Amino acid sequence: MTTAVSFHDVHKTYRGTRTYRALRDELMSGARRLAGIKPPPPETIVALDGVSFEVEAGESFALIGLNGAGKSTALKIATRVSYPTRGRVSVRGRVGALIEVGTGMHPELTGRENIRLYGRILGLSGQQVARRFDEIVDFAGIAPAIDRPVKQYSSGMQLRLGFSVAAHLEPDVLLVDEAISVGDAGFQYRCVERMAALVREGRTLIFVSHDLNSVERLCKRAILLADGRVAFDGPAREAVRQHLLNVHAERVAKDLGGRVDGRGLSVTRVALIDEAGNESSEFRSGRPMTARVYYEALRPIERPIFTFGILDGRLGALSVATTSKEGNTPSVLTGQGYADCTFGELPLLPRAYELWGAVRGADSGYGNLVDWQRLRLFRVVDQVDSPTRGTMAFLLEGAPVLIPHSWTFGSGADGPAAEN
Repeated sequence: MTTAVSFHDVHKTYRGTRTYRALRDELMSGARRLAGIKPPPPETIVALDGVSFEVEAGESFALIGLNGAGKSTALKIATRVSYPTRGRVSVRGRVGALIEVGTGMHPELTGRENIRLYGRILGLSGQQVARRFDEIVDFAGIAPAIDRPVKQYSSGMQLRLGFSVAAHLEPDVLLVDEAISVGDAGFQYRCVERMAALVREGRTLIFVSHDLNSVERLCKRAILLADGRVAFDGPAREAVRQHLLNVHAERVAKDLGGRVDGRGLSVTRVALIDEAGNESSEFRSGRPMTARVYYEALRPIERPIFTFGILDGRLGALSVATTSKEGNTPSVLTGQGYADCTFGELPLLPRAYELWGAVRGADSGYGNLVDWQRLRLFRVVDQVDSPTRGTMAFLLEGAPVLIPHSWTFGSGADGPAAEN
């Protein structure tokens, strides 16, 4: 099979930021040179570090990873916007690219002139461009402004025109970066549909996006980049799974908790304890977890009310537990101690979660002694494997609470459908 895009041991480094140098710095630098002292090597930033992969013609391929992983740099090198510091890159066929807003657009030319120019750069004749002109303008939705200079377009209009031109002039290889995310929801949907149509036609797609549902929907294969290196290369579903699990694990690993000073009461430490009595930050779905808050009362606290909540980073708590409802509020707190709240089982899907808490006291008019705030992060882990068409991104980023359920169908429904 023909290789459309090939990266072989590609390295890309950039010079670091230049710091302000005063006159005394220049004088000292000159004195060191006269003395034969070598200056320190210039700071460099490594964007790609030995990246190698091949994309076959007609393959739908994605690059995913955190910001700064090297995804956009790889696309810029593939489009010859940038060149590797070391290594070899080859691309076969006409390339349509949308790397950022305004890519390939000349600001002084009109939209009509830019469409013609882009087509000629791709090697198409004027007649070939003319046949696709109406379709390009209609997809971009800029007909009233087509004869205005592109510099007068909004960023959204430039984006729509850039993508429409790149995706409709029959590119052999289409390279699309996260730029489409700045468009409205309707335009993003049309972009995904257009890219899917190109893949069905046998075009090669290289897609960079943080929209992992779109990555799974469009791409068969994906590479996970981390710090400029290839961390995983395989099916898009598995790459998305690995990426999300890494993100959750890294987020929890960076959370060390800490002391929280309140009004007469301080939280000195928060521990999360599993069913075996061991302190941990990882818990199994459906198993118990105990949140233990160590406190220090600076004065006697009458009838304190402890409240814990589990959140997933979105608005509102998934679950809240408070001593005021259970009726087991202690009459008074003095000195140092701890309060335990045991969640009997966690009906949560695997990902990172937040433990929030607050403490109120009767002697302060039930005002907050410790304000409602995040106390710790923890992670629910379990085997994530769905044989259905549901995407891995949906399983790991969608609705977090797992409620036991079952499905039945009445008359008129045949047996289970075969998976494609």
